[in-house]
Amino acid sequence: MKCKLPRLLTAVAVGLGIAGSATAAELELRAATIGSQQGIQMAGLNALASHVAEATAEGVEVRLFHSGALGDQVSNIESLDTRTLDIATIETPITTVDEDMGILSLPYLFRDRDHVASVLGGEIGDALKQRLQEQGYRVIGFYEGGFRHITNNRRAIETPDDLSGLRIRTPGSRQRVEMFNAYGANASPLPYPELYSALQTGVFDGQENPLVEVEASRFYEVQDYLSLSGHVYTVGFLLMNEARFQDLPDEVQQALLEGGQKAFDATADFGERADQSVIELVEQNGMQVNEVDLDAFIEASQPLWERFTQDMSDEARELVQRIAEHP
Repeated sequence: MKCKLPRLLTAVAVGLGIAGSATAAELELRAATIGSQQGIQMAGLNALASHVAEATAEGVEVRLFHSGALGDQVSNIESLDTRTLDIATIETPITTVDEDMGILSLPYLFRDRDHVASVLGGEIGDALKQRLQEQGYRVIGFYEGGFRHITNNRRAIETPDDLSGLRIRTPGSRQRVEMFNAYGANASPLPYPELYSALQTGVFDGQENPLVEVEASRFYEVQDYLSLSGHVYTVGFLLMNEARFQDLPDEVQQALLEGGQKAFDATADFGERADQSVIELVEQNGMQVNEVDLDAFIEASQPLWERFTQDMSDEARELVQRIAEHP
């Protein structure tokens, strides 16, 4: 049976050589994100931290680090492994833990936010969590990375053909590079902190990200066109090392899991509100915003499903079918 929180705090204090009696602030969990202080990831982490503090009567502090202060997402996963970091927001690089998680980045897999919430909040979400737990990681919650859209400096994108020859930055994901190359673009990855400068100097013509990132990273200052493609929904994971999670008292574990749900709700609300406000913001700053021919993009994306899943497990391909057919 795990110790109760006060006993754990006393043990932590003794182990750290803290003088005097233990206080409520002596159990600290470090949480990191590459997102900006005003971004969607921090909206989720703030909700998590607030709930954990309240649920433990200020007995646990979740200390937040934003803007990649503790490294990129891949290095954050490595820090979870060495237990020098407790919680990380992980998106596309979740495939470095389990390649089958690449199914979540299939183009046009998710229809809308209601579909996302229903999938992740039910048996399919539980199956995803279980897969990662078997790899040694605890998902304390999902969060919204958002539906991704295209910005560029050359022209409005209405069909995949309009991407022909454009230099498009993507995350470090083989799938995303291949997807945009299949649409006709010249795509390649670049670390996110370098993206604004690369757009400003013309190294890349454009990029693809959720609207919240277009605002948070001020891409509207260095891009002329925003095309609402919604080609991928980015599922975010609030990730912990499973052994670290198991070391915590039951009440702290419960607070974290409850906080994970609060984080999902906060980010979904953040993303939904941003959909309209960001469009208004970028238009006020001179960007041209357009809808795309979704049927053309979906048609161009269908062959990619088979290509991207052919080397995945039977279980992963079954999950794709379940997600696609989920009401």
